[in-house]
Amino acid sequence: MALTLTQQVENNISIEANGIIPGLLRGQTTGQIKSLMVACGNEMIALGELFSVSGAMDQTETVVFDGFLKNVHGIGMEMGSGVIQICGDTGNRVGLKMSGGKIRSLANVGNHVGTEMTGGVIVVEGNAGDSAGAALPGSKVGVNRGTILVRGDVGKGAGESMRRGMLVVGGDAGDLLGWSMRAGTLVVLGKSGAHVGAEMKRGTIVLGGGLADALPPSFRQGGRFRMPAVSLITNWLRQTHPDFEVDLSQLDTEFDLFHGDFLRGGRGEVLVPVS
Repeated sequence: MALTLTQQVENNISIEANGIIPGLLRGQTTGQIKSLMVACGNEMIALGELFSVSGAMDQTETVVFDGFLKNVHGIGMEMGSGVIQICGDTGNRVGLKMSGGKIRSLANVGNHVGTEMTGGVIVVEGNAGDSAGAALPGSKVGVNRGTILVRGDVGKGAGESMRRGMLVVGGDAGDLLGWSMRAGTLVVLGKSGAHVGAEMKRGTIVLGGGLADALPPSFRQGGRFRMPAVSLITNWLRQTHPDFEVDLSQLDTEFDLFHGDFLRGGRGEVLVPVS
């Protein structure tokens, strides 16, 4: 039976859950876990006063967050191993700087999911807020390995300053997708907003649902192809993440290839399906 943390009181006081991760909870008794101190508003409060604690860490090292979670931020922050499952809508910074393990959210997550992660897998069954897989304000590098899969929509700035790794969005994406991207792969199956790939240096952006707005004028068309790399991506997703249920059939087509951003050297690529 997994270790389950359930918050039953609904309020708007911010709770910082960083540190409540499988690697740090391993080997601790229920009493020790309840006595862990977490930031709640302006105070440090024992975890047991905010969450009921049931079950125990099993061999899968699974921690379940349940109950009212909209005011809980930083779940899975700096996580390096194990599994976290989130059963309700939660706050910001899920999986911030995680390096390993898996986080699965059954609902919606806030801003900065997977920000600056260096490994591991995050699966979001609902929607994600702004700056999914991006960099923290002031940082030059965002995601640097790892995989983020969002079944629903994401807000603006997804994949900003991405260095490596993969972000797949089953729904729509907001403006500034892949802004200042350095490398890595972004796949959006729905519509994408304005300024896709602006100031990107390298990397690949696949727009399965096409463009809602024109690419920046500093992109140049490089031809029309059926891209083997897209087939590799879809096959990899089907084989390694069969529980990520999105329609990948729209990627089985020809794409118009655009190179850019030539304001930053022009070594990035944006793939737009032929209408």
